Amino acid sequence: MSTSTSKPPAPLAAKVGGFVGGAAAVTLIAIVAYATGNDSVGKGAIIGGSITLVAAALLWTLGPRFGLASRAANGMADERDDRILTHAFADSAFAMGAAAVGCMIGSFWGLAGGAVAGIVLWAGLLTFLVSTTVRSRTS
Repeated sequence: MSTSTSKPPAPLAAKVGGFVGGAAAVTLIAIVAYATGNDSVGKGAIIGGSITLVAAALLWTLGPRFGLASRAANGMADERDDRILTHAFADSAFAMGAAAVGCMIGSFWGLAGGAVAGIVLWAGLLTFLVSTTVRSRTS
C-alpha cells in the first residue's frame, strides 16, 4: 500500500461551476449598480470581476506548477500552503478590523461610508497579498 502525499487536481466541473458562478455574480452586481444609477460602481465591478476571472482561469490553466496561488486554485495545496494561507487570512482580518476601528473614529469627523468600505477592503486585500508573499518566501 503506497501513501501518496499529492492531492488530485480539482475536477473540471468545479472549476467551470466556479467560473460561471463568479461571472453571474459580477453580472448581477453590475446590473444592480447600473439600475440604481451607480455607473462607476458598475464599471468597477465589471473590470475587477473580469480581471479576477481571467486570473482564476489562468491559474487553473497553468496547473500546480506556478506556485502557491496556482496550487491553491487547483485544490492541490499541501500543509505548508494551507498554513501560509491561514496565517495570511488571519493577518488580513486583523488589518481589516484595525481599519474598521480607525474608520469608525474617522466617521466622527465626516468620513463617508463609501470611503470606509473602500479603506477596509483595500486594507484587507493588500495585507493578504503582502502577508502571503512574505510568508511564502520565509517559510
